[in-house]
Amino acid sequence: MKRQVPTQLWVTKGSTFTNEGREYVVLRLADINLVLAKDIESGERVLLKIGDMGPPRRIEDAKPVPQEEQELLDVPDELWAIAQARREWIEPLLVSYQHNAQARADQIAADAEVSRATVYRWVAAFRQTGLLSSLLPNTRRRGGKNGSRILPEVEALILETLQNFHDTQQQQSIAETVTEIRRRCSNAGLPLPAMNTIRARLERTDGRERTRLRAGPAAAHDQHDPIKGVIPDADWPLAIVQIDHTLLPVIIVDDVHRKPINRAWVTLAIDVNTRVCLGMFLALDAPSAMSAGMCIANAILPKEAWLRRLGVTSVEWPVWGVMGTLHMDNAREFRGDMLKAACSEYDIDIHLRPVKTPRYGAHIERLMGTVTQGLKAVKGATFSGPAEKGEYDAEGNACMTFAEIEKWLVLFFARYHIDKHNGIGMSPLKKWREGLLGTKGKPGRGLPARRLDEEILRINFTPYIERTVQGYGVVIDDVHYYHDVLRPWINAPHPEFPKHKRKFRFHRDPRDISQLYFFDELSGRYVQIPYRDTSLPPVSIWELREAHRKGAERGIAPENEKAIFAIITEQRELEAGAAAKTKSARREQQRRTEHDKQRGDKAKTMPTVSRAPEQSAPPPAVRGYDPDDVQALDDD
Repeated sequence: MKRQVPTQLWVTKGSTFTNEGREYVVLRLADINLVLAKDIESGERVLLKIGDMGPPRRIEDAKPVPQEEQELLDVPDELWAIAQARREWIEPLLVSYQHNAQARADQIAADAEVSRATVYRWVAAFRQTGLLSSLLPNTRRRGGKNGSRILPEVEALILETLQNFHDTQQQQSIAETVTEIRRRCSNAGLPLPAMNTIRARLERTDGRERTRLRAGPAAAHDQHDPIKGVIPDADWPLAIVQIDHTLLPVIIVDDVHRKPINRAWVTLAIDVNTRVCLGMFLALDAPSAMSAGMCIANAILPKEAWLRRLGVTSVEWPVWGVMGTLHMDNAREFRGDMLKAACSEYDIDIHLRPVKTPRYGAHIERLMGTVTQGLKAVKGATFSGPAEKGEYDAEGNACMTFAEIEKWLVLFFARYHIDKHNGIGMSPLKKWREGLLGTKGKPGRGLPARRLDEEILRINFTPYIERTVQGYGVVIDDVHYYHDVLRPWINAPHPEFPKHKRKFRFHRDPRDISQLYFFDELSGRYVQIPYRDTSLPPVSIWELREAHRKGAERGIAPENEKAIFAIITEQRELEAGAAAKTKSARREQQRRTEHDKQRGDKAKTMPTVSRAPEQSAPPPAVRGYDPDDVQALDDD
């Protein structure tokens, strides 16, 4: 039985780690960025930076085994419900280890109708990975000890009973509902389902909707709607995080000519309890699911490597961790399936802000206002409007590039974190430290685990497209993709509806559509799927759409890849020539430059999937099309 490689590093007393090839054990937390550790071999005690901690040696020395990854959106709702129920059962054992832990485990085992050993296995699995998917039932084994599986007839009877017996104004208890379901199964000659199976089905129903059906709309409002102007449960760091976008009020210049090109968008994440800025993502592209996902990933991940890539070594940004709840507004980029599935995997609750109720996002709005105020001192600031701007020439005074603005923001937040915040009466970083390490009167929650699965986390928070796999590969936006790894899935039937072809999910970064990320069930990991025609250059989705538009004007079919990509090359050459003269050309050229930088960063942040595995055979020909046999038409 292969051992699953841990995907997170716990920074707690007694945990082991490596540093410069030596193995240490944590004796105590010295600060939010320091630990007092003991060298296991020599016994020497040293202070080490948390950012320099690596995985334990037993993990690094293990043979490279494909990680037990899962395509999140392929997991059925009922299995997610079971995993969520298990997560709620073991919550008391995850908070802290207490003297009565065994008694708690026994009570959980009784409630879940499993053994104490199973409860401990759940706890170990979740602490090892921090992923909700670690608590999913093992679907590769058909059912329980005897290989049994719940029958469709039993499943249908459970759902019917929940609808017409439990979710009614009679307000039947869970115990009464379980008894009724078992009675109906017995009368029908069907196997009796376990209590935890029925509880899992209950979890599939939205809590607010269940309360509405059982007690009415008023009760649903009272129990599930927050009090106006108040954000409950933000009592600890990472309990609630708010995220939003804003257009920075400063004109930036391009890298080459250092002439104005317009403004950039920033996506920010703020921890409500401590007011620290947990994450940031800067882009020249308009807000999208990608920018939201990258900001969340930046918030979860440690910042040391990111700061080194930016060339900022003079300051620290010692905040990271998976949040409990994510507050976002109702914008389209926050309502997609990708964010829902990724947040479910990392056990993050999503709360969408009601429309036209800015009070529910007051903290992130104030943070963006603070950034805006700080940028007024930067040359090229646009201010809040003509009255404040006066005769100031923002474009004429602009002098900072995209990269320089990004560094400016990092330094700005370094100052922000140590300045006193009027809302909490201390600096955000001090509040963060107290919340994690505790005070004399209040224990801390402990340092959050550090994720070790950066590649998978980034892919999970990258948008996806669903497609069937054909003999020629996959086609997305009239661009063909292919790799050998797709061969076993060509014309694969749907597992539940064999007459239909199965659709697979392909994650794609819109800034670089030259590659897709595909979860291969045979190898159990994500792999890169490149262009079928590897001679085509990397482009962004925006360049491709513009080329399709221009191609339509010229009568070029969108599926004519060579001609469409030739238009992109032509457009780039025109932009290069016009960059010194026009702002729009400089902006597009700079967008492409930033996309190229992101592509280069993938070699560091996603080293495994940033390179496509070698092909064992050339891709099959596209029927009816030979790119080497295309001839020009003459006038006759």
